[in-house]
Amino acid sequence: MKNITLMSPGEMGSPIAKCIIKSGINVMSPLKNRSSQTVERAKKYGIEDSISLENSIMNSDLIISILVPDAAEDLAKEVSNLSKKLDKEIIFADLNAISPETVKKMNSSMSGTKVKFIDGGIIGGPPEGDKMPRIYVSGQNSNLFSRLDGLGMKVIDMNGSVGDASAMKMAYASITKGYSSLLIAAVTLSIRTNNFEYLMKELEFSQKNVFNDLKNLKSIPSKAHRWIGEMEEISNTYIENSITGDFHKGSYSIYKKVSESKLGEKRLFPSDIDIDGKEFFESIQ
Repeated sequence: MKNITLMSPGEMGSPIAKCIIKSGINVMSPLKNRSSQTVERAKKYGIEDSISLENSIMNSDLIISILVPDAAEDLAKEVSNLSKKLDKEIIFADLNAISPETVKKMNSSMSGTKVKFIDGGIIGGPPEGDKMPRIYVSGQNSNLFSRLDGLGMKVIDMNGSVGDASAMKMAYASITKGYSSLLIAAVTLSIRTNNFEYLMKELEFSQKNVFNDLKNLKSIPSKAHRWIGEMEEISNTYIENSITGDFHKGSYSIYKKVSESKLGEKRLFPSDIDIDGKEFFESIQ
C-alpha cells in the first residue's frame, strides 16, 4: 500500500494521517473549495492536495472515509461512479458513525465495481502519544485494513459481515454521547428551575463520578454539529432492531441546540473556553 486518500482531513483523520505518513505511505485529499482551516490542517499534518476526488481515486490504493454522517452515503455513491474508470481494484473503508442499514446500502451500491468495501467504526479520540483510537472493521475485506494497525490506530477485525462494525459503533456511541446529552439536559433543567447550586452540591456528595463528568463537557461545543446526524443514525439503528429510538431523538434535540448556542456556533475548543460552571451551561443552551 503506497497511496491513501483521506476524506476528509478533520480533527480525527488528520492526526491518523500523520502517523500513516510517518510509516512511508503517502496520504492525499482533494482540497479544492475546502475551507482555509481544512487546507491549513492538511498542510500541518503532511497531507497532499490531490485537487479532485477523481485524481485521488486514480492514484490511491485505499480511500478512508471519515465524514459527518449525512455526507457518508453521497461519497460512497461518487466513489462507485468514478470507479468505473479504474483499471485496478481500490479499497474503500467507511469509518463513519452511521447505521448498519445505511452502510449495507453503501456496500450494495458498490457491488459489481472494482471497489472492495470495508465497514468500520471509530471509538476513542485522535491519536496522541501512546493513546490511539480503536477502529472496528467488518466485512469480507476487513483483513485488508489490518495492514494499518498501529499507524495511529488500533485495528480490531471483527471477522463478521458488513454492518457489524457500524452496529458496534452505534451501541457504544449511544451510551457515551447519549449520557453527555442527558447531563446537559439535567443541568439545563436545574438552571431553569433555579436549583443549579443545590444539584451540584448533591451530585458532589452522592454522585461523585457524575459530578466529575460534568467537568468534561467543554469539548461538546466543538463537536455538537457533527453529533446531530449521528444521533439520528443511532435512533434509526435502535428502531431497526425493535428498540425505542426516542432516547436519541432527545439527544438529537439537545445537540442541535448546543450547536446553535453562543459557544456552539463558534465551535470553540475546550482550551478556548474560559468560563465554568453555571455560566458555561448557560452558554450552550
